[in-house]
Amino acid sequence: MSYNYTPLKESATALLTKFGRQYTFTRTTQGSYSAATGQTTDTTSTFTKYACIFDFKTADAGDFSAAAKGSRFAVEAGDRRMLAEGYAYEVGDTVVVDSVTYTVMAVSDTKPAGTSLAVSLQIRR
Repeated sequence: MSYNYTPLKESATALLTKFGRQYTFTRTTQGSYSAATGQTTDTTSTFTKYACIFDFKTADAGDFSAAAKGSRFAVEAGDRRMLAEGYAYEVGDTVVVDSVTYTVMAVSDTKPAGTSLAVSLQIRR
């Protein structure tokens, strides 16, 4: 018998909606190379999600160690932690927080049994 995580996901989303703010994320995907122009065609898409912003503490780095496996993981001064509603965020996505653009540096998804409850993001200026 498996556990139904959908009610927990709904609760997490409701709490983020109540206590967080809506943020607009931007993702740029590199397209194919055109030999005629010598350039690639990039596609930019945006999406909005609710999230809460926190100061990044060194103790938070443990949450991202598995996500950063095989890559060089570092916490720098000014990094922030964003707890956002479940979604397939990617390293390199950007988000504007109080007129400042941040880049997603690491993603840690709380995803029991394939149900994304909430996602913790390390964001950097």
